[in-house]
Amino acid sequence: MLRKLFGFAFIITGIVLEFMWLGFCFGSIIIGILLLIFAPRILFFPFNFFLLLGLRLIYADAFKRFEEASRAGYTRSSYSYSSFNANSGNSYTSSVNKMDAYYAELECSPSDSFDVVKKNYRRLMKEHHYDSLVSKGLPKEMLEFSQEKTKRLNEAYAAIKEARG
Repeated sequence: MLRKLFGFAFIITGIVLEFMWLGFCFGSIIIGILLLIFAPRILFFPFNFFLLLGLRLIYADAFKRFEEASRAGYTRSSYSYSSFNANSGNSYTSSVNKMDAYYAELECSPSDSFDVVKKNYRRLMKEHHYDSLVSKGLPKEMLEFSQEKTKRLNEAYAAIKEARG
């Protein structure tokens, strides 16, 4: 709650500073017009800076979850595209896309050796396994994400292992 309050305070500070800065720049019409034409970023810097800082404070939890998900290698498009094709009825296309999604899940490519796939699987399991994350005191949403990620990793590894024989 306090973080959100500080976030709103930063945004209001940015607005006030922006009006003061614009007043200063357009106090001299020539400087204001030249800045507006040649360097508009300079004119709107105080507002942009404090707006981004304030939004970062207000939505800190969402940024943290996004950063964790991006570090984990999760991309929404790789799953939505494969699930879209799985419903299309073309089993060959959907199985190829599923395999591509499985390789993307394990952060490797089909041309990599099975040793590389196994190494990535073990590394990712170590990063995302529920038991190792519970002791770190992470929020419930992150633990649920790690459980889902672990399920996807196991499914991907099993499918690649079965496909390669």
